[in-house]
Amino acid sequence: MSTRLTRAAAVMPHAMGSTRPSRPAAGFRGLGAIAVSDTGMRGFLKWAQAEYPAAIYQQIANAIQHGVPQAFSGYMLGGWRKFNRLGLGRLSDSTTPTVDTADAANSTAIDPSWANTISQIIGTATGAYLSVEQQQNQQAIINTQLQAAANGKAPLPISLSSSGITFGATGITAGTLLVVGILGFFGLKALKVI
Repeated sequence: MSTRLTRAAAVMPHAMGSTRPSRPAAGFRGLGAIAVSDTGMRGFLKWAQAEYPAAIYQQIANAIQHGVPQAFSGYMLGGWRKFNRLGLGRLSDSTTPTVDTADAANSTAIDPSWANTISQIIGTATGAYLSVEQQQNQQAIINTQLQAAANGKAPLPISLSSSGITFGATGITAGTLLVVGILGFFGLKALKVI
């Protein structure tokens, strides 16, 4: 290594790295989310299915199916039959149709007017599990994903858990219960009940 190059590396350790700016999408890489290639409502619901616990996803999917039936027009017109003809019997059989809501959703761009309804559905389904800060963070992510669906694009690979959103009850935690118990014990002791 020449002395000039060595001095430059000592003064500026990043001087040996690339000078090309990183792409904006690089900020979303490695956040633990799976990449979904489907677009529209189908892509959004497949992303939600991967990100939410099963019980919460099912509540969200059922509410979206009833709240925005236009997002499933391909299924309603018999589009689900093509899955059965392709040999994907897990989606439906001759006795009971078992098509997942995400598979029944349209893959075309969604109507932007549905975003508010979908956001309210998700907020209602997850409100008991998230803190106010987590709800705000989730809302920003949902808005981004719905914008992608409205533009006919696949959802971005953003992970809720890597974004600080976890699904625990926000009610009384074990720590809070312990503190209340200790304070109650000392309160009763001070009153000479114990």
